[in-house]
Amino acid sequence: MKPADQLAHEQRRRAEVEALLEQTQAELCAAYRKLDDHAQNVSVEISETRAEVENIRGENKRVMSDLCAAREQIELTQRRLWHSVETIHDGFAFFNKDNEMIMANRSYLAVFDGIDAICPGVSYSTILRVLTDEGIVNIGRRTPEEWRAKMLLRSQQKAPAPIIIKLWNGAYIKIVDQRGKGGDIVSLARDITETVEYQRKLVDARAAAEAANSAKSLFLAKMSHEIRTPMNGIVGMTEVLGDTALTQDQRLYVDTIKTSGEALLVIINDVLDFSRIEANRLSIHPAPFDLERVFQEVLLLLQPLAVQKGLDLALDYDLFLPRKLVGDAGRIRQVLTNLVGNAVKFTQNGHILIRATGLPDAGSGNVLIKISIEDTGIGIAPDMIEHIMGEFTQASSDPSPNAEGTGLGLAICQRLVQLMGGEIWVTSEHGVGSCFGFELPLKAQEDSAAPPLKPPPSCAMS
Repeated sequence: MKPADQLAHEQRRRAEVEALLEQTQAELCAAYRKLDDHAQNVSVEISETRAEVENIRGENKRVMSDLCAAREQIELTQRRLWHSVETIHDGFAFFNKDNEMIMANRSYLAVFDGIDAICPGVSYSTILRVLTDEGIVNIGRRTPEEWRAKMLLRSQQKAPAPIIIKLWNGAYIKIVDQRGKGGDIVSLARDITETVEYQRKLVDARAAAEAANSAKSLFLAKMSHEIRTPMNGIVGMTEVLGDTALTQDQRLYVDTIKTSGEALLVIINDVLDFSRIEANRLSIHPAPFDLERVFQEVLLLLQPLAVQKGLDLALDYDLFLPRKLVGDAGRIRQVLTNLVGNAVKFTQNGHILIRATGLPDAGSGNVLIKISIEDTGIGIAPDMIEHIMGEFTQASSDPSPNAEGTGLGLAICQRLVQLMGGEIWVTSEHGVGSCFGFELPLKAQEDSAAPPLKPPPSCAMS
């Protein structure tokens, strides 16, 4: 090969080697840049990971600190709770769903007097067996097996009812159990001995008070009867004496004796009736009677006093109200006489209106009669209306002749109406007048009619 060709060939080889070197250098630069970028990325990731690790480490420290604080708080709460349970006088115990004791305070364990078997983990059946075997509980006439079976059955209920047991020393313990959602039971044993003894004393005191009240009522009834007998003789003899020839002064004395005797008889009769009611010795005797005749008798009795005071005494008798009824005519007459008599006594001018209404029930044959007595008297103070039917209560507190009496009349009327199955009421406006009314369920006689009522002489009919 010629030197010139050889030189050209070497130059070409050299150029190829230089080009390959440049390419290799370029590739190395690119690889270096890529490696540098990757190193930077790895460095950033390492920094980020290190920061995350530091954060996690801080969170772990905070969580551990919070857990320690929570644990300390729980332990403190448990100590306080246990201290509170230990300080109460009532027995307190926890049982798990298998009826095994978890814990109990000293008051609960004290009844077992240091028996080693009664400790956390003991079953409820074992506790019952100790109670019966050691004679701690008074099981009465039951056998130990029956008593334990009853108590076990009770403990298995979803909501056990409270039960009272008696101990050997006479103490009474009320056991209240509350079952939780998980089946655990909280048992509270309260000593109610003082409460039981107090209730027993109350029962004895009530029985003694009722016996004393009954004896008092019986005494009053007998004494009133004994006093009324000679008083009837005194009033009767004054009437006989009044028919003889007397001077004007003597007649005044006789009339005074008669008036005083009649007033005393009214008081005695009120006391007698009230004592009979208190002693449950007053009974109702239903019998056929004429309601019209009852009204006539009451009006005839009170008409002279109404005329003497210048009062209008009127009767509004419903034409559809039957006359022939079945009831205690004497007691109905007594109620009417008392209510109408009070209206006449406490009314100085105006009128007194008696209303009687009622319709028979064709199906049952019963009649609900409604009777009201309206007057234009002194009325009743608003603060006295609720008490006017009480014993020894009067409409007026003034020491006037109108306020005479025992204050038993309205109380007796109320009791009589209630005994007859009825109801009594009163409405009043002070200084204007009052309205006393009552209703009674009575039975109509067969073929009873309601003809027009004929008023007694000198009595108006509206």
